[in-house]
Amino acid sequence: MRNLLFAAVLAATFAAAGCSSPSDSGAVPSLSGRYRVIAVFAINAKRAVGLTNAFKSSPGLEQRDIAWFVLGPNKITSNIKNVPDRTTLEKLHTTKGFQAVLIGKDGKLKASQLGGLDIQALLDAIDQMPLQQQEMQQQ
Repeated sequence: MRNLLFAAVLAATFAAAGCSSPSDSGAVPSLSGRYRVIAVFAINAKRAVGLTNAFKSSPGLEQRDIAWFVLGPNKITSNIKNVPDRTTLEKLHTTKGFQAVLIGKDGKLKASQLGGLDIQALLDAIDQMPLQQQEMQQQ
C-alpha cells in the first residue's frame, strides 16, 4: 500500500512538472520520424525575436535533423517551410510562462526547460540518444 501511494505521488509530481509524455501517435505527427522538434513558447514578441535569432545563430541544428519553432504571441517562426498549425504545437506547452521542449523523432518528450533556453543542453541531450549515436556512426 505504501509503495502504491509513493508511485501515485511520483506520477502526480511528474505530471505537474510538465514531464508527461505526448500521445503515442506522436506529438507532431507530420514531423515524427523525420525531425527532432524543439518548440519554444515565448512570453512576448520581443522575446520571440531574441529566441529566433538564437536558433538562427546556433551551429549543429541541421546535422541533428532539428525542426525548431518559436511560438510568439502573434506568429510562429521556424527553420522549416511546412509549419504545423498553432493548435498542434501549443499542445506541447504544458506549463504557464516560458517553456522549451525537445521531442524526439519517435514523438516522445525528451527534455523540457523552464525559465530560459539552453540550446547547447538540448543538443547534448540529443547527442546522448541512441538513434542520434547510430546516425553519427553512419556518417
